[in-house]
Amino acid sequence: MGKRLQLVFCNIAKRVLALVMLFGVVIISFPYAISVSPDDIGEPSPLPFVDVEPTDWFYEQVRDVFEQGLMVGTGDVIFNPRGRVTRAMAVQVLYNHRGQPDVSERNPPPFTDVAEDAWYYDAVTWAWGNSVVRGFGDGTFAPHAYITRAHLVVLINNYSRNMSFWLPPQRDSQPFVDDIDIRNYAKEAIDRFFRAMVINGRPDGRFDPNGNATRAELATMLSQFVRYGRDASRPQPPYGFPCDDCDCSAPLYGFPEPPDDDVVTPDYGFPYSN
Repeated sequence: MGKRLQLVFCNIAKRVLALVMLFGVVIISFPYAISVSPDDIGEPSPLPFVDVEPTDWFYEQVRDVFEQGLMVGTGDVIFNPRGRVTRAMAVQVLYNHRGQPDVSERNPPPFTDVAEDAWYYDAVTWAWGNSVVRGFGDGTFAPHAYITRAHLVVLINNYSRNMSFWLPPQRDSQPFVDDIDIRNYAKEAIDRFFRAMVINGRPDGRFDPNGNATRAELATMLSQFVRYGRDASRPQPPYGFPCDDCDCSAPLYGFPEPPDDDVVTPDYGFPYSN
C-alpha cells in the first residue's frame, strides 16, 4: 500500500513539474513570439519622390504603378503627379503593362511625327500594330498632345479590348452630372470603366471628360485597371478570378463598337483639335 501511494505521488509530482516547465517555457518564449520588427513583416520602402506624400489621395496608386514598373518619375525624385499626360506617355505605360514585347520584327508605324530614336517609338509601334491606336487622318500620331480624361479612358479601353482584358462589372451604372459633356464615342468606355470600379469621377459628381488627365489620375486609373481587370486569355473560373488548373473560360465583357458617324474619331475616339 505504501509503495502504491508513493508511485501515485511520484507520478503526480512528475506531471506538476512538467506543467511548471512547460508554463515557464511559454512565459519565457511569449515576449519573443510577439516581438516582430518591421523588417520581419516586410514594410514597403518609401517612395523616392519628394512630391508624393503618404497623405495624398493618390499615394497608394502611385506606389502600385511605380513598384510594378508601369510608371517612373519625370526625374530621380520627382513624380510630377499634377503634370499633364501626353499621348506618348499614355501609350508607354500600356506598353509597360504588356511587358514591353519585342517590336524589332514589326512593321514601323506610318506616323510622320514618330522618329525611330524617340523614347516612345517601341510603344507606339506596338500600340499601332495591335490596333490600340490608329493615329490621325493627316498621318500623324501627335505624341506630345495632352490627353483628356475621356480620351484616356477610351485608349485604355481599346487596350483592354484588343489585349483580351476582361473587366467584370462591380456595380451598376450611374450617370455623372455632366453626362451631357461626354461625347458619344466615349460613353460606352466610361460606363464600362465606372461599372468595373476603374474610375469614379470628381467628388462633386462630375466626370470632367474634357479636363486634361494628370499623371496622378493616370496612375490611379492604371492601378485600378490592374486590380480589377482579368486577363481573358487565361482560363477563368466563375466570377472571373484567374486559375491555373481549371477548364473554364470567361467571355469578354462586350465587344468594341465602331464610333458614331457624326464625329471624326481617329484611334476610336481621339480627336485632336489643338
